[in-house]
Amino acid sequence: MTDFEQYAVDVISGKIVSNKWVEFACHRFLNDLDNGHKRGIWFDESDANRYIQFFEQFLFHTKGKWAGQPFTLLPWQKFAIANLFGFKKDDGSRRFSTFYCQVGRKNGKTQLLAGLGLAMLDFDGEAAAEIVFAATKRDQAKICHDEASRMVKASPHLRKRIKILRNNLSVASTNSKAEPLSSDAKTADGLNVHLAVLDEFHQHPNADLLNVLKSATGARTNPLIAIITTAGFNIGGPCYQMMKSTCEVLEGKLQDDSLFALIYTLDEEDDFTDSRNWIKANPSLDVTLPISYLEKELVQSQNYGGSMLVNFRTKHCNEWVSSSATWIPDEIVMRNQENREPNPQDKCWGGLDLASVSDITALSLVWSDQQGYITKSWFWIPEDAVNKRLKTSGSGIYQEFANLDNVFITEGNVTDYDSIRRKVTGYHIQDGVVQYDTDCLATQYNIESIAFDRFNSSQCVINLAADGIKMQPYGQGFVSMSTPSKELERLMSEGKIQHGCDPVMRWMFGNVVLKRDPSGNIKPDKEKSGDKIDGIVSLAMAIGQNMTEQTKTPDNIPETYTIRTL
Repeated sequence: MTDFEQYAVDVISGKIVSNKWVEFACHRFLNDLDNGHKRGIWFDESDANRYIQFFEQFLFHTKGKWAGQPFTLLPWQKFAIANLFGFKKDDGSRRFSTFYCQVGRKNGKTQLLAGLGLAMLDFDGEAAAEIVFAATKRDQAKICHDEASRMVKASPHLRKRIKILRNNLSVASTNSKAEPLSSDAKTADGLNVHLAVLDEFHQHPNADLLNVLKSATGARTNPLIAIITTAGFNIGGPCYQMMKSTCEVLEGKLQDDSLFALIYTLDEEDDFTDSRNWIKANPSLDVTLPISYLEKELVQSQNYGGSMLVNFRTKHCNEWVSSSATWIPDEIVMRNQENREPNPQDKCWGGLDLASVSDITALSLVWSDQQGYITKSWFWIPEDAVNKRLKTSGSGIYQEFANLDNVFITEGNVTDYDSIRRKVTGYHIQDGVVQYDTDCLATQYNIESIAFDRFNSSQCVINLAADGIKMQPYGQGFVSMSTPSKELERLMSEGKIQHGCDPVMRWMFGNVVLKRDPSGNIKPDKEKSGDKIDGIVSLAMAIGQNMTEQTKTPDNIPETYTIRTL
């Protein structure tokens, strides 16, 4: 019995702990060995072994404790290579043209993909073979390409055959090349692809690049599109949809003899905190991935919660996780209830989240020191919003907040910008005369700048700037909000942001639902959150403003919003 047959038998028997999807793949393999000829499919054992030998004889590890050692395929990797290169159709061409593999992080997928690229570049006998390592960003695509380059340098055999250039690998004897490719579909025009590697497919917002690459393989006899990824959280994206249809193929609900799939993940009923289940998502566990590393990651993710816990489940347990859960649990929020007063002379930075018309406006100030952050927040709510909430939902939460010193209930049904201005700068008009209160925030604290939503600015921003406050436009997209949101999460988890147990902020933290993009960036999602989160948004903006201004250089000073005076 071959090693790859033994792997299938061991999975099915339970000797190798695995999930139902890998069991389905193994059943499919053994069944096709026996019955595939009925559908015009046969298995070429010699070819399967030939490609396994290519990995183990000509490739070497390039990093870590195995650097310089031969690339000995692990059982699951050997099973994958045997399937991809062993199964043939009656005309002699290879059966599988698509390979979908979902496997946890640090299981050697990059090395496997790089080796696959070299095998089809130089070992396949394909004239003018074009190998592309594709990803959403060129830097991501270069990870696999650069690993292939290192493998060439480490191999005496391949060094003689493959030339390493700046942006590609080339084989002069067959006029073949391998190169990285970003997600700009236009760059794939004119390609005649023999192998396309799509790394971290869960980051792709759409299937445009995949479709272009599929089209580019049409003229090849033995093309392959290899998709290896971890799980993600975008269940509306192309990766999740492909995973679902792939599962139906493995279950036998759909017939697709061109697709080979391995999905390493936890079963639905598994407890992701039970280390006995981790091997289901990590077939290289305790080889390339120490179990002690996962144990440490689990403890940290449980302590921190939020996106760290999501990342543990998606990257290490390979579970598709919805972002609907509470971002930062209340017990973590309450780690930060110390009421530490800032030094009034120290600089502070602000974030102003203006209500569009008739709901909560939030202003947060933050001070940073060696102990972390101190934050203070203030809120403005129109009186009509208070009454409307009580009438329509029966909730008196706004009325409870009205008794707090940092909450201002203003007359009418729209945001009272004059009240905000007076609190911040002291400006008001009394008996037709402009006056300034001395107990305003600008007098009490050393405000360096206040960030505001550049797409929701108003007369309020103009007025504050006219009063001498440095107002900084601040984007609300992932580019601007992800870093401060992650920093806020870290600070909360480590107990390094003191909010004085502000009841409004505590309530708003419990409402937050995160929005994530395919690259793992995050921001608070106002539309999907359970209730108001304006204070959290303003706090993230303030932290972001602090981080930005702390790193400014004279050559990179962002635009500010000011009023020219004579």
